[in-house]
Amino acid sequence: MRKRIVRIAVSLAAVAGATAAMALPAHAASAGAGLTFYQGTFATPVLHVAEPDGACTAFPASADSLAAAGGVEQVLAFRSADCAGAAVGLGTLRTFPAGEYHSFRAF
Repeated sequence: MRKRIVRIAVSLAAVAGATAAMALPAHAASAGAGLTFYQGTFATPVLHVAEPDGACTAFPASADSLAAAGGVEQVLAFRSADCAGAAVGLGTLRTFPAGEYHSFRAF
């Protein structure tokens, strides 16, 4: 019984730590609502869109991560410069190889 309680406590601590670690990049973007692209895996902001409206926008070439807050529900990325072709749903907290996408729409 004691061993089981220790396992549960360790599991809960691990989940709490992982949740806190995942919240750090989101917190950095929540300083201003909207969508923020970063280079260096959430290290340096390269583009902030305060109120994304779904318009086709150029993807920052050096960006390798993004975080969204304040009502942004989805970021669709495209390998073309004009939001044509297949869209890739990036969600609202994601890393990706820099230079992979050339345009995006955020809602």
